Amino acid sequence: MINLSQDLSIQKLTLDDQPELIELMREIYIPSYQHIWSDSGEWYLKQMYNPDAFKKDLENPKSHYFFVLFEGWKIGILKYSYPESPALIDFPNSLHLHRIYISKEYQGKGIAAQLMKRVESIARERNMNFIWLEVMDTQLQAQSFYRKMGFEWLFTYHLDYKKLLPKYRGIQILRKSLK
Repeated sequence: MINLSQDLSIQKLTLDDQPELIELMREIYIPSYQHIWSDSGEWYLKQMYNPDAFKKDLENPKSHYFFVLFEGWKIGILKYSYPESPALIDFPNSLHLHRIYISKEYQGKGIAAQLMKRVESIARERNMNFIWLEVMDTQLQAQSFYRKMGFEWLFTYHLDYKKLLPKYRGIQILRKSLK
């Protein structure tokens, strides 16, 4: 357990956490994103959080995966990896922020900002040049948050997930320079 504040901590995930992870993501992801999928997001959850995919994530030495806890309750997840560059462009010596998902009832409390500060601190300690992430081009609230945190838009590409509705396939790459 890593304490980020009096109320906020992160807990490294283990293989035994997979059933709890997928249930937590059903509670968090489906209500927020079901409208973008032809099957309400079940395909995505199975692709991202099935036991084999989860094991592969945990076995990757570059990957760091956590539950986010507020006052001891699991309210979200955090995942990042380093060093890692996007497939479409080379960002040397960069940290990739894969996921910050927080339950709706805990949003707006500064939790994501604290997590971002933690990720940036890790990146700086490891002498990373950049932090980068992907965000849907339709997620204006998330884009605004990341821009407030110092990220800049670089380019947009289209994601070809078969169950993702076409109008939600635009993905923006955002990057923050640490140098």
